Amino acid sequence: MELLMWLALMCFGPVVSSALGDLTSFLDEVETQLDSLHDVALGFYQQRCTLNCTQAFNSNPYSCSTNLVTGNGSSCSTDYGAAFYVSEPGCMQCHKRNINSYFTTVQTPSSKATCTDRLNSDVCWTKDLEDSFRSSSIPGRKWQLIATENGFTRLHPGIPQEQCYSYDPRLRSWYAAASTGPKDVVILVDSSSSMDFVPPDSQTGESRMDLAKQAVNHVLGTLTFVDYIAVIKFSTEADEVPVDGVYTLIEATKDNIQALTKEVNQIEPSGHTNFEQAFRLAFDMFDRSAKVDRTSECNKVILFLTDGSPTRGEEDPAKLSQIITSLNRGSNGQKKASILSYSIGELTEGETRQEILHNIACDNNGLTSDVETEEVIGLQEQLSQYHDYFSTLHTGPSHTVWTEPYLDSFGAEQVVTAARALYNNDAVNASNRFVGVISVDISYEYIRQLESNYDKLLEALRQKQTTCPQIQVAKDCDLEVLRQKVYDDGTVAYVPNVNKLCNSGSICSLPGNQVCPDTSFQYEQCQQHKTTSQNYKKEACCGEFVECTSSADSLHWFHLHRLVFLHSVLLFLVFR
Repeated sequence: MELLMWLALMCFGPVVSSALGDLTSFLDEVETQLDSLHDVALGFYQQRCTLNCTQAFNSNPYSCSTNLVTGNGSSCSTDYGAAFYVSEPGCMQCHKRNINSYFTTVQTPSSKATCTDRLNSDVCWTKDLEDSFRSSSIPGRKWQLIATENGFTRLHPGIPQEQCYSYDPRLRSWYAAASTGPKDVVILVDSSSSMDFVPPDSQTGESRMDLAKQAVNHVLGTLTFVDYIAVIKFSTEADEVPVDGVYTLIEATKDNIQALTKEVNQIEPSGHTNFEQAFRLAFDMFDRSAKVDRTSECNKVILFLTDGSPTRGEEDPAKLSQIITSLNRGSNGQKKASILSYSIGELTEGETRQEILHNIACDNNGLTSDVETEEVIGLQEQLSQYHDYFSTLHTGPSHTVWTEPYLDSFGAEQVVTAARALYNNDAVNASNRFVGVISVDISYEYIRQLESNYDKLLEALRQKQTTCPQIQVAKDCDLEVLRQKVYDDGTVAYVPNVNKLCNSGSICSLPGNQVCPDTSFQYEQCQQHKTTSQNYKKEACCGEFVECTSSADSLHWFHLHRLVFLHSVLLFLVFR
């Protein structure tokens, strides 16, 4: 133990052995300030079509090409961790980075999404949040940001982006948590022999099973410690993917997700395809988990991923849908879980599959998506947007959610994130439109001074988010519109497709690509600022810039991951 204490001291500074402040009061204060930011942001959103957006583009706000990292408000700081850039097989990092505490910078999820009317509008209406970000007085604060449903991010303090289009907030756990709340998730992944197929046009040589594993692991990364998760593989039969011999839902803590990811990666394709057994085991999983209190006691969702039609169990589309619908009804007649289905591969490969998934979606107020692209990014993008379902059907106010400490994507070491979803309540149209998420990142080192016991910290954070979001289908068009939502390379669009409708006679107006009429002229400067290839690797650094040689790359990453692992071990052995 003395050795461990010494290691902790050398690697992470002094260990605080007792609470130095009132954690609960601190969390309350963070939530109060976050609520204030939420209200200000919502006010700007509601005025978005009356704002003059020209000023938002007078200076280049884009993290890939902005010059705002120098000049007024800029500094060379060691308070925000390391600026780093990694691409196989190279790496670069610098521990003195350029930041601007006066200005914000913005990031977009892809070149295709940049300068679209949707993101230009986001650049405009979020601009005036800078004043509120600057006036924030939260101790230990690192980043503040607002992220929209379009994949747009405005970050304070402003920083250069070491690699363009490398950040999509919609794929982050705090974003998913804010838009869904605590939940129970069961992922059904097809592991039949057909999943071993390698598409002839694949540029990576990966099979559908490889792509499915990566997509499932991506979804696992969007969960937080207040969620519960299980993965079931199905072929001729269906089997749980256990973690440490546990065959029920488990808490989605960092340790459990890491262990489950390892198990998912070991799935091998073989056998036939049995949809019926997969769903029977999924609902049995929910029931068994509830009996041993392994549940969030909130909303439940099944993510169903397949590339084929059933060849075992019930195969008739109508009968199979009836079985699943019956399994999904509780004693009170209410549905137990939402069902979101994902079909991999060319649509011509399985008309029966399409009919089954369509029936399941329509009979259970769910969704089905056709992932025709056989690339991992397309599958990840589709699967990870499950939170759209919850945010679309959300009713009532949103609440702050908290994450477990995690390694910050922007380099500020370990942080805890407080986040709250923004909904624009439209009483006239009886809608509660999801806008995005506003969040604050707090240094874990600061929070650890308030509570050094890791388990007690998690319990305190858990107690702050016990409210279950309410979801309901207020209008048939809510789901019919969502069924026609298309995700492509970071962009969002609504494409009419009668085959996706549950009621072919539905007349539901789809949102247009233009957010505010007659405002496009204000966005002309966007194209001048847009960059498709320029990265700010060296611009991010204001100190000694270290470029890793190719021979040192593997060693660099070995040390980095070993450090993270050692940190986890020390937290477990010393701070608990």
